[in-house]
Amino acid sequence: MKFTAIIAVVAAATSANAFTIAAWSNTGYTGTQFQTTGTGTYNLGFTAKSYKWISSGGDGCCIKFCNGSRETGYRCPAYNNPSVASANQFNKVVTGCGSTVLNC
Repeated sequence: MKFTAIIAVVAAATSANAFTIAAWSNTGYTGTQFQTTGTGTYNLGFTAKSYKWISSGGDGCCIKFCNGSRETGYRCPAYNNPSVASANQFNKVVTGCGSTVLNC
């Protein structure tokens, strides 16, 4: 009985973050890739030149793109960019849902 309850809680927690960010070091979704479905701050280890932000419209989750401590973009609805403009390229992402404050 307890095992079933634990599985239900884990499933609910997993479905709460209905987003994925995938970023690549080259344009056209090629090169080194970073991907997560978690909330938090993530240093990519490279400068991203293309990305896919996959998010259902009503999940309340957003992403902030950062180059160091400088914001280079912000998205809530799903969006793909195969060739990020040089001024908007990023090496860090901050993800969150609801009232979470996203700071670079």
